[in-house]
Amino acid sequence: MSESQGQGTQSSQSSSPSRVSDPTHSTGKKSGRKKQQPRAPCWNHFSKYVTEDGENRARCNHCDTTYTMENRGSTTSLNNHLKTCLQKPKGNTSDLKQSELAFSKVGSSSESETTIFSTWKFDGDAIRKALINMIVVDELPFRIVEGDGFKSFLSIACPRFHLPSRFTVRRDCLDLFNSMKRLLKNSFDKGTSRVCLTTDTWTSLQRVSYMVLTAHWIDDDWLLQKRIINFCLISAHRGESIGQALEKCIRDWGIERVFTVTVDNASANGVGIEYLRKKLNHRNTCVANGKYMHIRCVAHVINLIVQEGVKHASRSVDRVRAAVRYIRASPLRMKKFYDRAKEEMIDTKARLQLDVPTRWNSTYMMLDVAAKYEHAFDSYVRDDNSFFLDLTVGDGVPTFDDWENVRKISKILQPFYDITLKVSGSLHVTSNLFWETLIEVHWLLDEWMNCNDLDIVSMASKMRDKYNKYWGDATNINFLVYLAIILDPRRKLGFVKFGVNLLFLNVANEVMKMIERDLHCLFDEYSSIAGRVKVHEAQSSVPTKFSMSMELHQSKTSLAVQQYLLKKQRVSSESKSELDKYLTEDEEENDSASFDLLLWWKVNSPRYPILAQMARDVFSIPISTVASESAFSTGGRVLDGFRSSLTPTMVEALICTQDWLRKSKDSMTINLDEYVAELQDMEDGNILF
Repeated sequence: MSESQGQGTQSSQSSSPSRVSDPTHSTGKKSGRKKQQPRAPCWNHFSKYVTEDGENRARCNHCDTTYTMENRGSTTSLNNHLKTCLQKPKGNTSDLKQSELAFSKVGSSSESETTIFSTWKFDGDAIRKALINMIVVDELPFRIVEGDGFKSFLSIACPRFHLPSRFTVRRDCLDLFNSMKRLLKNSFDKGTSRVCLTTDTWTSLQRVSYMVLTAHWIDDDWLLQKRIINFCLISAHRGESIGQALEKCIRDWGIERVFTVTVDNASANGVGIEYLRKKLNHRNTCVANGKYMHIRCVAHVINLIVQEGVKHASRSVDRVRAAVRYIRASPLRMKKFYDRAKEEMIDTKARLQLDVPTRWNSTYMMLDVAAKYEHAFDSYVRDDNSFFLDLTVGDGVPTFDDWENVRKISKILQPFYDITLKVSGSLHVTSNLFWETLIEVHWLLDEWMNCNDLDIVSMASKMRDKYNKYWGDATNINFLVYLAIILDPRRKLGFVKFGVNLLFLNVANEVMKMIERDLHCLFDEYSSIAGRVKVHEAQSSVPTKFSMSMELHQSKTSLAVQQYLLKKQRVSSESKSELDKYLTEDEEENDSASFDLLLWWKVNSPRYPILAQMARDVFSIPISTVASESAFSTGGRVLDGFRSSLTPTMVEALICTQDWLRKSKDSMTINLDEYVAELQDMEDGNILF
């Protein structure tokens, strides 16, 4: 409004003192009255705004069409637009800014999910974020937003929401990945515990090699965390290539304090870890110069032991496998077979399943189910001549002796199957299970070798040879395996001595001396690190008014503080060290499954601050690579035959973001059955079992 117009308005109002000017057309002076809101019904669908030129305009909340509002109070054009607006929701004239009552579900799983009564307000940005999360978590294609069925569904469920294009969805997925990556990097920077890694390589259907890297750590709340931080291309499965890829990844994430790397038994992995160890030692960030960095996957060694035993009875296994394959080849054969099972009154709901020969766990499940249908197979042979002729060409029909061998094999595989499930978790502490696993496998093999069944004795003997190759020598076992037991308040050093006397009877004294020496050396190193941290905190806490004198005497003061702290540590160590106090206390008697190991250390960390830091690092160690290998199941689904055009950057973004979104909602309990299901979907030759 010009100055002359303002004067004209003022003069017209002087003749009528009771009249109050419209606050929306005031001269810029502040009015004492509250600003009135538009009252016409059309304002439920329009929002007023002012352009850079000072023009008053109204924008449609549905289609973004704008209209001038220079004609004060006139809403004719707005009402006319609402009659023809294609984006306006039909039959809904409620205020878009007003909250509505709704029922919402709260909970991370179907079992804990509850319904509450709350208010709901339309938020296009929140819906768009939820759409991106759904596409990532459920592994949906970007093109879903352009499907007619999805558009039709959304037009009824939420007609106000404007669907983005697949190109926008792709861009939003990358933005979500980058934003969550920044938050995760900040948590690594601020964290006080070291990071343990698991890694493995995989070849996709497109014959492209990928490497996955998973980080494991215990946060400041003493909760075990696991995140996939890398899913990248790798040039070759050679040791140097693996080492270079590992170094590049941790450098990109800013991870300096790497504690361990858990890998399978491939020789290339050993070369890669040695390469990484040298690089990290140059930065002086490793504990014990990376001496204990290499952790061998327990489940992989168990796989090698079991495969050695299964070879002994391969003929019986092949016959049962051929019989199962024949039955499952036709729906008619399946129906006929299960009819025979009902006639034989076989009481089981399990269904025949065909194994993958390279996965002994799937072989165990196949044999376990097939043995229950032994009589059904015998009955089927009499009714179907093709069954007998077909199998005779190959290995033959399973005989009575074959079924006896199958039961023996199942008896041997069953405890190994349970052990593998126990050590393959990634959301609960497993490092303290390594030592128990060694003892349990040792007992099993000794029991089978001393039984009266010559077949079982022969299988156990071959398995014992493979066991001794990897775990028969105490020097081949990583010291952190012993340390994890020592830091378990229910076990401590006594359980280590018990296992050493059982496994390494002839050299038990030498092994215990080696363990105790390494224990005190590692404790001293952690004490030294804690002392340097205290010195740094003491220097940073000096008042600012003494900053000038600090600059003049910084080197002398630092040296004096260090000498004082070292002398204080020597005096305290001469009396009784923190480690000695912990070892002399009695073990915890609570040996139930509900005992929370991390909670115990969280409560007792003020008493044992140095040991608590050691416990945080040691209990972060995963003793199997299942956490990384399960990512290949996701990779196989993301990079299927219909999505092979995805770039490596996009593949990494989808797989990592999916893992991060799921972990932000999951509880800290683990469902081992889910791991078995994931392993069943892995490709041949790239799996654990």
